[in-house]
Amino acid sequence: MDNQKTAANAPQEENSEKQKQASGSEGFLLLLFYITFCTSFLCAVTPLSSVSVFSLMICICVLSAIYTYRVRGKRARNKLVIAHTTYMIRTFWRANILLAITSFIGLLYMLVIVNYEPFDTCTNAILNTVNKGHTEAIYKILKICGNLIIEKNKINLQIAGIIAFSPVFVYVLWHCVSGSMLLAFGKTQLNRGKRVSI
Repeated sequence: MDNQKTAANAPQEENSEKQKQASGSEGFLLLLFYITFCTSFLCAVTPLSSVSVFSLMICICVLSAIYTYRVRGKRARNKLVIAHTTYMIRTFWRANILLAITSFIGLLYMLVIVNYEPFDTCTNAILNTVNKGHTEAIYKILKICGNLIIEKNKINLQIAGIIAFSPVFVYVLWHCVSGSMLLAFGKTQLNRGKRVSI
């Protein structure tokens, strides 16, 4: 009798052991997704063009992997995978909407606060050069003017950058950190207490 019970319990214990290993590997992979997604997205919104383009490409690749993993999890009806991949995808789209809003506010700030004095000087210099027929000197004037405009509006540009990018940095970082912490505890209840349905 005892032997029969032991034999019946053996497959159940084996299955539960496999489930633990699977959930452990899925948790680790989801954590890697969080780290890569967060890092690549934050680098993608930096003012450095070469870094941001490369990071955006990584971010898009990571999002594709997250979506594929979510589809696989949905087939397997894995609540942890579905909850966290959905959370990351939502974070991405909401962060982009926030970026569009804050960038617009930053642009409005620049239009109102910008120092227009260099523009007047540059416009007059270009008009005088054209009138005198020295068209080859226009490129030099434009280069000097560009540097002058940036120099005169350096602080305003920095403030506009802070307005545009700081809320997005905070939002994405907060979501990635809180999502990773919830993942560590195996939570599937993420967005304001709403459980992700499958």
